[in-house]
Amino acid sequence: MRRKDPQLEFDFHQHGGKRKGAGRKPKSAEPGMPHRQRAMKKRGQPLLITVRLADGLPSLRRGGALKVVLAALSASSVRHGMKIIHYSIQANHLHLLVEADDRECVARGMNALLSPLARALNKLWARRGKVFPERYHDEVISTPTQARHALRYVLQNGKKHGVVPRSTIDLCSSAPVFDGWKEQPSIASIPATPVMATVAPASTWLLTTGWRRHGLLDIHELPHTKPAGRPRANLAESRSRATSR
Repeated sequence: MRRKDPQLEFDFHQHGGKRKGAGRKPKSAEPGMPHRQRAMKKRGQPLLITVRLADGLPSLRRGGALKVVLAALSASSVRHGMKIIHYSIQANHLHLLVEADDRECVARGMNALLSPLARALNKLWARRGKVFPERYHDEVISTPTQARHALRYVLQNGKKHGVVPRSTIDLCSSAPVFDGWKEQPSIASIPATPVMATVAPASTWLLTTGWRRHGLLDIHELPHTKPAGRPRANLAESRSRATSR
């Protein structure tokens, strides 16, 4: 067995390719979520990824579940050409900022993260069934403004949900190691040895330099509802209003 952080007690092994025909077969011809074609992604464009938990499951921010998620993130911080740069763990979903050369790397990296994580959580909760019933959602980050919004959205997401005081940082995220705060968080708000997942250093221009053009993050800033562009529904509404005028 490889060496592990003593605070993260769960080991996530890498596995080979998925055997042909493996996996649970669909119960009907209608999938639970439509498989829309994902937006094009260029090599230097990061992705903001959201993964949602199935309804009715325990919170990911507490106890053994938090340790399992942190261990899984650490094991997948650099895998299959995908790097996890920042993360936020909320009660029923995860937000990730990742870098990858292409979508094939993202797909392989996310599968390497989510498949063993789902098994570990089911084992912890002594249950069977889907843990992440829908495909992950992603947003392509293509401008410095979007990059800054995405960083704020991930690192400050706990404040958006009202589980983190506005004057502190979320210890269930990578906020303690973020070096882009306008004022460094007070030592009192960060434990001497916080239990955190290992993250990879950013390498794209957007997540290293580009976003700083619009100013460092203030610890009191709250995230916008939609960090990387307007929702498709709103765009559709706008077009509908335009054609009705």
